[in-house]
Amino acid sequence: MDLNIHYIQNSYIKNISVIGEIETKEDTERLLRELEASNILEFNITFIGANTLNTRIVEKISYLRKILKCKIYVLKRFLYLYLQDLGIKCEYVLKKSLHAKLNNKTPISELRSLDTDMVNRFLENIRLKFGYDYTGYQIDSVIRRINITMLRENISCFEQFEAAVLKEPEIFEQLFLDLSINTTGFFRDPDVFLMLRNRILTYLCSYSHIKIWCVGCSSGKEPYSLAILLYELGLLNKTYIYATDINPYIIEEAKNGLFSTSNIDKDILNYQKSGGTRNFVDYFDLNDSYMKIKSHLQKNILFFQHSVIGNGILNEFQLILCRNVLIYLTPQTQEKVLFTLSKSLDFTGFLVLGKSEGMLLNGGHSFFVNYLAKEKIYRLKQSI
Repeated sequence: MDLNIHYIQNSYIKNISVIGEIETKEDTERLLRELEASNILEFNITFIGANTLNTRIVEKISYLRKILKCKIYVLKRFLYLYLQDLGIKCEYVLKKSLHAKLNNKTPISELRSLDTDMVNRFLENIRLKFGYDYTGYQIDSVIRRINITMLRENISCFEQFEAAVLKEPEIFEQLFLDLSINTTGFFRDPDVFLMLRNRILTYLCSYSHIKIWCVGCSSGKEPYSLAILLYELGLLNKTYIYATDINPYIIEEAKNGLFSTSNIDKDILNYQKSGGTRNFVDYFDLNDSYMKIKSHLQKNILFFQHSVIGNGILNEFQLILCRNVLIYLTPQTQEKVLFTLSKSLDFTGFLVLGKSEGMLLNGGHSFFVNYLAKEKIYRLKQSI
């Protein structure tokens, strides 16, 4: 991280440009020191190149915004959307070459259909150049998201778009974000969490230690929901939750444990439906527009980037949640993933899939059998 700092002449306004990601503790301390000057009436801070900010920086700029001492400018879409979701007002700065995108009103349905073979070759080139493998994703979903990125970049020719993605990291980053699925929620599908509470974790409580893997953890609401559940059952201290996602930016967001309060009523209802009897809000420190998960619920969660498609077997777990991941993959890739999950699961462990997923077309019955069919909970075939 580099900082460019200057003061507006004859005023008490301090302009700070933050260049690059804030990656180290030293970077954080340096920026916080620059934001502490008591004689400054206003800070103008511009984040150039940063997709993520850690909790301390977010809390600091949120406070400065609250007391009207800070204007924030952001050049990366992911960071802009994150701050906006937390209720931290900021301005999204587009490069001049990208301004034309705002005037592009072409609906996705009017874009020409893309040739599947061309798209598959494009995905293989992405895999070879950037290391991200989308070749096993449902092609219709991939094409739709490519079209979305083409609209953002105001590029109508696929060949031109392909060349730009492979040449310009910023355009690849936009496609990468559009290909990432980050839909999640606290105690999502509460009937599943009710079964985890009443059947699965009560079975696992006899273990001396428990390892759980959340595949595709997104912003962290699923692993934090598990942490709350484990805490209420007295199992958190002997449990480690491995929370992984292909998107490194969403992993950093999840580590922060900061969430919008806009869905708090739904979160409370889902928690109650999952068998929770305490006050859901007590598990958070509340700010005006966002809430912060209590630190004791974070300590046993290991967040890190991982692709269940490309990185393979991770550990030996008593419980794996891989919910709403398979639906975006081809049946052949689903089978590969299920094989990986079967090899990552303890002999007597449990696998939880999403409500619209299962073992019908992907060969999964070679590895798993139904345990609780309605909740899409499975066990290893050889364990029965």
